Amino acid sequence: MPRLLLKKKEEIIAEYVSRKNKLKIFIGNKKGNDIVIPDKNVSEHHCTIIFANNQYTLKDQNTIMGTQINYRSITEAPLNFGDEILIGDYKILFLDDALNKQDVVIPQYYLIGVYGKFFGKKYFLKSEGDTFIGRENLSPRGIENDVVLSGDMTVSKGHAKISAVQGQYTITDVGSTGGVAINGEKLGQLNSTRLALGDEISIGRTIFRLVDYFNEDYSLPSKQHILALKLYKLARALIFFFVICVSLAALYFGYSTYSLVNSAPNKLNLALDLNWSKEIPLKADTSSYDITSTPVVADFDNDGKNDIAMLTSSGFLYAWNRTTGDALWKPMEVYNSGISSLVSDDINNDGIADIIAVSDSSLIYIVDGQTGNIIRREILGGHISEMTPVICDLDGDGKKDVVVASEDGAVHFLYSPGFDSNYSKYSEFIDGPLYASPVILTRKDFSPFVVIANYDSKVYFIDGKTRTKKTINLLELTGKAHLVAGAPAVGDINGDGIDEVIVQSNVPQYVSAINTSKFSVMWTYFVEPVPPANLRFNAAPVVADFNGNGMKDVAFVSANGTAQVLKGNTTYPSGEMLWKLTLPESKRLISSPAVYDFDKDGIPELVFGTEDGKLVVAKSNPKRKELEVMTDIKASNLPITSTPVLADLNGDKFIEILYTNLQDSIQIVTTNAKTLKNLRIWPMFLANPEHTSSFSLEKYKNSSLKLMGIGLVLLLIFFFFKIRSSIRKSKKKVKVTYL
Repeated sequence: MPRLLLKKKEEIIAEYVSRKNKLKIFIGNKKGNDIVIPDKNVSEHHCTIIFANNQYTLKDQNTIMGTQINYRSITEAPLNFGDEILIGDYKILFLDDALNKQDVVIPQYYLIGVYGKFFGKKYFLKSEGDTFIGRENLSPRGIENDVVLSGDMTVSKGHAKISAVQGQYTITDVGSTGGVAINGEKLGQLNSTRLALGDEISIGRTIFRLVDYFNEDYSLPSKQHILALKLYKLARALIFFFVICVSLAALYFGYSTYSLVNSAPNKLNLALDLNWSKEIPLKADTSSYDITSTPVVADFDNDGKNDIAMLTSSGFLYAWNRTTGDALWKPMEVYNSGISSLVSDDINNDGIADIIAVSDSSLIYIVDGQTGNIIRREILGGHISEMTPVICDLDGDGKKDVVVASEDGAVHFLYSPGFDSNYSKYSEFIDGPLYASPVILTRKDFSPFVVIANYDSKVYFIDGKTRTKKTINLLELTGKAHLVAGAPAVGDINGDGIDEVIVQSNVPQYVSAINTSKFSVMWTYFVEPVPPANLRFNAAPVVADFNGNGMKDVAFVSANGTAQVLKGNTTYPSGEMLWKLTLPESKRLISSPAVYDFDKDGIPELVFGTEDGKLVVAKSNPKRKELEVMTDIKASNLPITSTPVLADLNGDKFIEILYTNLQDSIQIVTTNAKTLKNLRIWPMFLANPEHTSSFSLEKYKNSSLKLMGIGLVLLLIFFFFKIRSSIRKSKKKVKVTYL
């Protein structure tokens, strides 16, 4: 098959390869010809190459300017490999399209631009004689240049020549100003050196490579000693490597996170961790009891792993490394009877979780979780030891604030207690007695509200910044007394985008939902007229979507031995029960439940302890319209009196359940439910320092999907730029057309 090179001087403009069955090749300046030459001296149909009887013939189509073969005018003449067809200012070199070097009739050596101004340009080197290179058509000595590098002022008018003698090529610097470099080595004026295939020749702002027809390598130069080029190659490689690593890492971690978040065991198994035991003073009197302090899980020693802190009924604050079991610091006496729970957050913005506890002597302790040192210890006044503090940035200054309530109705606001320079303290007073811990209600475009319910049917909404109060009297609005002795729950149960407040009273037992946009009661559900005796406090309700309809519901446990789920968005003023679970053998359900979707079906389960020492995981079953026991375990010989804490405590990517019993014995139950490493699902009382009793897997699913999306986008961007770069380079290269 013939191969035709369309040239202007020795610059190859285009290449054409004829198929075996192509009998005629038409040449002219009009579209429709096989080879189109954009030259006014070329006729519309100038000449034709004809293949017949195993011979190629060139026929001129009676043109005015005529057609030449090897500078000889012809009308019709045989055409052989190596012949040069002259048409106007253009030449067509007629070569053989050989499959291997042994079949090449005419040697085919080229200079190709691999870097710089003339990247992609391709120049044919004469198989015998000299090929002159310069900036203009004629050198100062009047020699016509075959390779014209116009526009590059660093190229001399007569710069170099490449001479071919019996297949050997030599380059000579003919007296250039900028010089010639071969593989990074300067040649010197009027000096010559032999060339080999693959040699890189630097002329002006361009680096060329000597190639033949079978080795057209356009890769970046590798033999030049140019710092900028080396830095460019290194930077490009590093950028490509970095982008690939980041995108693959994002895809990997996003997918692994998504897989873990969505993984569910075929059957949830619980097992008591017998290796975890701590020597702490046991509670002496177990004849009477109530809700006790919930442990807290956080990374106190800043090693990336979870630790455990606990407040005992004997008034000591402990902290342990979960992995090793070692104490983080010496136990601290805070004089608390073990009713209020610990809360953990970064109070002083040092990146390390701190611990907040209150004492029987009206003191608040803010303890550095890593060292056990006291950040702040201050007397507040009133009986504050039975209610858990709440933490939130109330005034929007980027620093965490603390709210503590006392039984007599004093509400203490501690602004920026982790910072001496910004610290301030205020006390507001509401009607007592108070037995319910405060919670936080956040509203868009408003300061957070501190919500506190008293034992006299009143719910107070206190602006966290200005401390102005709004009061809801449930007795007046519902006609029913609400003696509230448990923290409210917060959540959007009617789908309006604004959280409601749900309170559960103690005697008699009611659950009421307060619409915070209208400050009205949505519904009030009657539970029991008289709960079992000897419990001063009641468990807090929780808010989640327990029937899978996209709307949040209300779940609670009662000391009468039942767990119930109420429909959040109901039109019934008396409330609407979805389903109920009664555990007659379990006696009382004492502490607040935790919530987590173990089986990943979009409907979370309730986790709670019982008076006879069982740890129960209860599952909503919308099809059967009931709340049923998913699994349980005899976890203690004494009543479980704290809220269960859910987290990957030891970094094995499996959820563990932490709780305490009547004697302050801290225990751990392991599960076969996978989760993210060191993830804290329900790490403290009501799940978080704000006491909003909410945890959602959706943010982890969304973040993992976003991470995968980022990885995919980075990969697409990377390949887009690679493809675009390849296309741009290919456009600069000589186009090969198959006829």
